[in-house]
Amino acid sequence: MNNNKSKQSNYKKSFFKCTDGSAIIAFAIMIPAILVCMLMSINYTQTLRNRARISEATNEASLFLDISDYGPHYSAHGSGYTYHLDDKRGALRYINYFLYRKISNDLVNSASIDVKYDKDKQEYYVIYKQKFDSLIGSNLNIWNSELDQPAIVGNNTKSYGNTRKYDIFDTFDIAFIVDFSGSTTCQYSDVSCNAYTEANNNSQRRLDYTKKAMIDIIEKYKDRPEYHFAFVPYDIGVPVVSTQTSNRDLKVGYNCSIMYELKPQYKSLNYKFWANKNIAYQIWRSLKERGEFRNYDYLNYNYFSRKRNTVYSYLDYSNYLYYSKILGPALGADDDRKLVDRGLCYIRNGGGQSGAARLACGTANEYYPLDPRNKNTIETQYASMVSLYDNMFSGNNPSVHYSFANIETIDVSATLRKLDSFSDLESMIIDFERPLAPPTADFSPFQGMCQSPLYSSGFMSEEMLSLSDEDKLKKASEKLRTVISSNHVKLPYLIPFSDDINHTNNLLNVLKNSDWKPGGGTDTMTALLRTIPEMAKGRSKHKAMIIISDGKDDAGADILRDRFIDRGVCYLALRGLESREFEARGYIAKAAEDARIFYIKLDPNARGGSNYNDTDFGKWTRCVDHGFGMHLFVAHDYQSLSKELAKIFKFETGNFINKN
Repeated sequence: MNNNKSKQSNYKKSFFKCTDGSAIIAFAIMIPAILVCMLMSINYTQTLRNRARISEATNEASLFLDISDYGPHYSAHGSGYTYHLDDKRGALRYINYFLYRKISNDLVNSASIDVKYDKDKQEYYVIYKQKFDSLIGSNLNIWNSELDQPAIVGNNTKSYGNTRKYDIFDTFDIAFIVDFSGSTTCQYSDVSCNAYTEANNNSQRRLDYTKKAMIDIIEKYKDRPEYHFAFVPYDIGVPVVSTQTSNRDLKVGYNCSIMYELKPQYKSLNYKFWANKNIAYQIWRSLKERGEFRNYDYLNYNYFSRKRNTVYSYLDYSNYLYYSKILGPALGADDDRKLVDRGLCYIRNGGGQSGAARLACGTANEYYPLDPRNKNTIETQYASMVSLYDNMFSGNNPSVHYSFANIETIDVSATLRKLDSFSDLESMIIDFERPLAPPTADFSPFQGMCQSPLYSSGFMSEEMLSLSDEDKLKKASEKLRTVISSNHVKLPYLIPFSDDINHTNNLLNVLKNSDWKPGGGTDTMTALLRTIPEMAKGRSKHKAMIIISDGKDDAGADILRDRFIDRGVCYLALRGLESREFEARGYIAKAAEDARIFYIKLDPNARGGSNYNDTDFGKWTRCVDHGFGMHLFVAHDYQSLSKELAKIFKFETGNFINKN
């Protein structure tokens, strides 16, 4: 019996002492446990990762509500602060883009979103939850456990998805790029209007409520020295005050300015010289249509071997016409004798140059057409000018508009290369003096450009259009007399940034005391490009270009605009303004911490913000903010435009809440 017990005891001991198969048994117990722990850990890590992504996404969405001023809408009917559906849609666009790189306001995977606002603290809260399938368990389908169950994941509302409005005291350069084309005279309620009109109720015009809203927002910030303002009006080109005129007898005028690199055959032209010349295009067109050009085109025809007298006759006669019918009467010399007595002209004796008028006027002016110093310019560039005029005004090319800077003449690649380097922007600026006369071919081949000051100063109007040629010149002379007596041309013209402590007040005084009468075509890309060198001179940390337009660029100008946007012009401009390298090299005065472009469309039918429509804004959606709509705004009257400007000015006034 004892022996049996001994054997039994030894048997138990031998079992535990035996090492055969012990490792297999241990792993058989441990591996499933390890696998379960690994799967649970992976799922938990994936949940944490999803929560982190959602938390960051709600941060962006909350900041969007803050800086775009979507936030709360106060109800005067007792319901307090409420939220429109657009608020959640706007936030969802940011969340979905952050999570899925897809701009959509859809609720994905049983998601839910809520938006709250603390009006006392001015704090915004975005609460977002979404269902995520199990990363491992559902794929393996090994246990009917929590590994197989989807997880509801949301942001950590204590630390994420919350922002607070606050005012920051930083420096800002803000340029208003304002459409002064003829269509801005339309009543804001007439969405189909796209033409110049002299409305009776000026307060209802698109440009007039633009003026009021712009003045009001500048007035609000005028006592804050950290804000600096510039004003860039445009039609086809940007009007610029000229510090001196090429006409010594006039002493007052304005320039038209653009910024492009032109193709070589157009870059070499002296636009300052040709700006006040009559190149007799209708004569050459008639000859060409009758077959007298034979196999030549405008660029290759030899005008001086065949029609030298015609060339010089039109160049000189248009000069005499201006003195005898406009400038002379404005100065009190209303006949040839008085022109001579006042020293404006002298009588030519026999032997004068072929094609010359009887009176020689303004002969001391730099660009007098019969000055021997200008002979080479005329004879080497005349054919190019006739060809350029045909390009602008013949109507044979629907891709161009009434500007010598159009899709056929501009070297887009060369312009963008210079913009990419920022090293030589000033070299692309072309200024020419705009004659103070009715915009006709008699006085300028560039009559389609920078017309808005002519409307503001009375050289063009509906009344002027209805007058005979003789009466039109007489009326223009009366208007020029007014300009001379006041010693300035009425707005619009570019008012750049300035370090003068009174600059903002001076700008306000100019804007308030101006009777805005726009006119001409619309070329927004030309205005945007011409604004960039002005922004480069600014010294603020934040730079903003605010385009205010009815969005209707001229045919041809729209092609130019889209070509530049497709080639990344906006990215190059903003990157350049933020470049510390360009600051170090002296290309810009100060690198901005951020530079932005905003676009406000004056159209009651358009949609802006997060619900923007591509058909309303065209390719500006690619230029402004890459499809979010946060920089796209719509205004249809003074109140809405004021609201949109207020949103932009608060753009940098949001920050995440530090819960520590």
